[in-house]
Amino acid sequence: MSKIIETIQRMDLNDGQTLRSLALNMTVSQMVDYHADYFFTWVLGIVDVQKLIVEINKDDILSTNYVQQLKLRRTLKKLSQSKICVAIENVDSSAQTYDRLCKFLPYTDYLKFNINAFNKSSPHWIDITLVQWKRKCVRWNVVTMAGKIEKPTQEVLVGQLHIGLR
Repeated sequence: MSKIIETIQRMDLNDGQTLRSLALNMTVSQMVDYHADYFFTWVLGIVDVQKLIVEINKDDILSTNYVQQLKLRRTLKKLSQSKICVAIENVDSSAQTYDRLCKFLPYTDYLKFNINAFNKSSPHWIDITLVQWKRKCVRWNVVTMAGKIEKPTQEVLVGQLHIGLR
């Protein structure tokens, strides 16, 4: 968190303009640290931002133990009651990922999908498609985003699925 604090302190925030959004990439250990509440209060007090988004990598969430995940859910629940948004990034197409992330979705605002995880090939079967993810996300009002779009065909697919954030 000290790196984030240093970066924010170096930002030119004296021009009086409100930032549209500020995204902070954080780890699960940073999110559950006992300093986290103070950190978020500090960021909201120092930065005039319309939307503060905390991004957490899906792999980091899934690699933590049960206690850390429980603490993370508590932290995310607190954040969902504030003006801080939460995004889980690097989400793939596996049913296992959905099953393991499901308990975090009520406290999540955005899911950022790696579009390459939805490329169908002979050895790779897509367990859950983007359409299925979108249907499941409606239940918790989670907005879907697509990332790592590099090919025109991927751009067309994301457009057909009405995923506005890229």
